[in-house]
Amino acid sequence: MELIQLWQVVRRWWYLIAIPAAVALVWSLPAMPDAISPPETYGGSMRFTAAAPPTEANAIAAETDALSRSGTYEDTAYVPWLASEYVVVNMQNWVTSSSFAEEVSEVLAQQGIAIAAEDVQQAFAADSARSIMTVFFGWDDEAELEAIMQATIEVLQERNQTYFPQFATQPAEVVPLDDVEVVRTVPPVTTRLNPIIRILLGFAVGLGLAALATYLDDSIYDASDIGDMPLLATIPRE
Repeated sequence: MELIQLWQVVRRWWYLIAIPAAVALVWSLPAMPDAISPPETYGGSMRFTAAAPPTEANAIAAETDALSRSGTYEDTAYVPWLASEYVVVNMQNWVTSSSFAEEVSEVLAQQGIAIAAEDVQQAFAADSARSIMTVFFGWDDEAELEAIMQATIEVLQERNQTYFPQFATQPAEVVPLDDVEVVRTVPPVTTRLNPIIRILLGFAVGLGLAALATYLDDSIYDASDIGDMPLLATIPRE
């Protein structure tokens, strides 16, 4: 299609192109301020080790083994490490649950920081590798994020037995490997590009509608529309 023909299509069906683009523009207006000046965001991560709570029998066995040095590797090392892996895997799932968010929200409320549990839940992500659990944090307020990270440590260490009946009444031992450290994070590229992508998408939809309308339109606008048929006469527009 020559440029002049493309221009004729655009001029003829301009409203089909403009309507989707205008809808996309209106849809993108609420996101424009964040695209022009992205809000400050903060993040952090902490690694934790965890182990099942020691029982009296285990303590006696460990003391006996320390005295006799007769325990096997499976008894003294493998079983505790295997149990630790199970604890870490299950705690990772707990960190991203609504119950964990409710516990953190309650701890924050005791400190005078009111953040709803459903909002707190969005601040967490977790992963685990063997016996190490990593918790990732993201928030838009530096002071609140530091309080959330501190509350996370408290909940992990002091309230885990409530949600894991296997621990009975004694909480599992959770040890943070990292200090609480909040860093400023770079806003995702999508925050800036989303409005532009939406507008371009609306414009592309409009072009598609214009192309479809041109394909379905059987009107004759000029001599080129009749193809190889002989032309008898034309009537000037004026």
